[in-house]
Amino acid sequence: MDRDALTAALAADPARAALVLDFDGVLARIGDDPAASALEPGTAAVLTELAQHLGVVAVLSGRPLAFLRQRVDVRGVALHGSYGVQWREGDEDRVLEEVGRWQPAVDTAAGALRAAFGDTDGVHVEDKGIAVAVHWRRAPEQEQAVAAVVAELVAGTGLRAEPGKLVVELRPPLEQDKGTALRRIAAGLGTVVYAGDDRGDLPALRVARELGGHAVVVEHGRETDPELLEVAEVVLQGTDEVTLWLTGLRDALTAGTGAGEAMMQP
Repeated sequence: MDRDALTAALAADPARAALVLDFDGVLARIGDDPAASALEPGTAAVLTELAQHLGVVAVLSGRPLAFLRQRVDVRGVALHGSYGVQWREGDEDRVLEEVGRWQPAVDTAAGALRAAFGDTDGVHVEDKGIAVAVHWRRAPEQEQAVAAVVAELVAGTGLRAEPGKLVVELRPPLEQDKGTALRRIAAGLGTVVYAGDDRGDLPALRVARELGGHAVVVEHGRETDPELLEVAEVVLQGTDEVTLWLTGLRDALTAGTGAGEAMMQP
């Protein structure tokens, strides 16, 4: 399957289609500073138009919901944060009830990571509220030190370690991931497309295929886990190609000609 066929699948019955996208590495470039991530230029306008035509357009991210609300302030786009355990419902933020009992463990882990790496150049501890992540993109030599501390914290707190690209996150060990979240988001819909770029996206990519939909992987060279490429039906090269594909999908839907118009996109 190529991106034109993917466009055709969504355009065949857009009112019953779901387009669900990860944030970092899909809609936003991966950079040295996790706090500086932002939508690619022009993407917000494209997402706004897509939301007017598709049954669901959603962002499903490991980032906290509060972060997503700041970065993806796009009318009609549903936001699901922290691997789907947080979501926006009407004008209120929701969180799964069982998350609360793990807050003391998350706070303990966050404090221990800050104590271990707060003064380490190039290592960033990201407090996600109901989870905590430690990034070492700017200090790759710290990977073993981070792994050792994280292993101790997993054993001591019972939290789950979720690895990513030069980052690991400690979060509650609930039977909740992007796959279970995608099932909720796509309930009752037809074609489901999920796009992701990291190991945390694997459950959603697999669920998309189980539902008869399509798994899209955004490749970032050597940082892309080979297991992602094994699951993928469509591979897009970086966020630039994501933007190009979303723009072509928007053009096909707004033109009302579906796949025929999409095939003329570059």
